[in-house]
Amino acid sequence: MKIIHALIAVGLAGGGYHYWKHHREHAAAMASGPSTSAGPFVALPPADGQDPATVFVVAAQNCPHADAQRADRLAEALAQRGIPVQRTHDVRFHFHSRPDSTVVDRMNGIMNGPLPVVFVRGRAKSNPSLDEVIAEFKDEHK
Repeated sequence: MKIIHALIAVGLAGGGYHYWKHHREHAAAMASGPSTSAGPFVALPPADGQDPATVFVVAAQNCPHADAQRADRLAEALAQRGIPVQRTHDVRFHFHSRPDSTVVDRMNGIMNGPLPVVFVRGRAKSNPSLDEVIAEFKDEHK
């Protein structure tokens, strides 16, 4: 039983550190630029557990910070438009082999950008607008 408690404590500490680090990077990014990221959705490896027909919206949950609130509003707006959406705070990737450096660079660029990170059919963007997500979702040829 002590091992389980220790594992939970380590997990919480790691999650807290990750949140603190990302929040600090996010604050720096917000101070240096606009609230939406430049550029289109980019191809990324599929996120574990994501249904390809569902939009994946990733940011801290049950959180008062602006980025988490944006994620909540985005997920709600998508659902109101009949777009299948999953709101989550966790995204993981599973690789069968080591990804090449261009994939890692794309992942880092998206995952370290302003939140929320949104995944649509194997493509992702940091802090997209509602219109950008809807356009990406409706474009089935990508």
